[in-house]
Amino acid sequence: MTDGTTDFLHEHSEVQNLLTRTGFGSLVGQANVRKLPGRNHNWMGTTDTGERVFVKKLEGPAEASAARIRQCVAFDRILRSGPSAELLSPRLLAADAEASVLVFACVDEARTAAQAVREDWLTSDLAYALGRTVGLLHSLPTDEIAHDEGASPLLPSEELLEALPLALFEASSAAELQAWSLLQNDAALGDALRRLLDRERLADRVAAHCDLRLDQFLIVDGAVHLTDFEEFQAGDAARDLGGVVGDLLHRALLDAAASDGAAPEPPSHARMLAQLTDGIGSVRPRITAFWNGYRDTRPISDSRLAERVAAFAGWHLLDRLLAGARTAPRLAALPRAMAGIGRKALLTPGAFIPTLGLTEAHG
Repeated sequence: MTDGTTDFLHEHSEVQNLLTRTGFGSLVGQANVRKLPGRNHNWMGTTDTGERVFVKKLEGPAEASAARIRQCVAFDRILRSGPSAELLSPRLLAADAEASVLVFACVDEARTAAQAVREDWLTSDLAYALGRTVGLLHSLPTDEIAHDEGASPLLPSEELLEALPLALFEASSAAELQAWSLLQNDAALGDALRRLLDRERLADRVAAHCDLRLDQFLIVDGAVHLTDFEEFQAGDAARDLGGVVGDLLHRALLDAAASDGAAPEPPSHARMLAQLTDGIGSVRPRITAFWNGYRDTRPISDSRLAERVAAFAGWHLLDRLLAGARTAPRLAALPRAMAGIGRKALLTPGAFIPTLGLTEAHG
């Protein structure tokens, strides 16, 4: 057990209360418990009754956390009662919305699709399987998905494009405030984001993850499991697809920019743009495979889907700019250059369809 894990579990008695009252035992004092990294408190281990569990204690305001718990419960209920036995996701064993705690059956020896990218084993076949998994998710019925009024608004937010609430302003770093200033003072970008949100509202509703990135795909022996359904709701398919495409693009751009890591001086602006262009070219085949896996699983008639996917992929690069700014003293040249690519995708999403490889299935 990692140092401090027992003390931390004792401090979070609500975790133990949920485990014991639902018959799954206790993690306190168990030698194989691991505390895992993440924005929430996460533990993995075997309880004293022999149950392998993954426990998540959500952080954040109580009302929003409770809403996220309810969305996880809704997803698990729909998945287990629906016809799609092919979609894999860790089974939800117990949940307590008031305590902000979720308990899942542990998926052992799993690696994420993000690890597959970092370790260079995300093949086109695996990318196709990721697309197929998203297609299975979007094929679930939506009639039992209720809108939860307590849920936090999704980004991009029209309100935040106008002004930051005082609490968010005071909690933001200097780099975050710089990033928000760039977004709020770019009239063309603001118009593009509002157009995207308008089109999202008009799109057909599917059973959507709404916070989908490569980290949410767990891979075990070639099988793909989808996780983290705290934002689950009826939404636009393009938001999920754009999140994955944007994450693939973001990681490829980082890898391309790191290719001069041993150079004595930072690359020139022209060299950086050339590297980023190479990054887009390198990831295009995997994006196409992902897109084909989706389309082969869920045939679609939405002629504007690819355009919205490209726009949401562009937003993902801007979202990564904001995320990176939380721990940076100022905005560096590389994230700003990558955000510039995201801006172009938002302003001209149709032109980015072939750039990203969002081509016809097997076209």
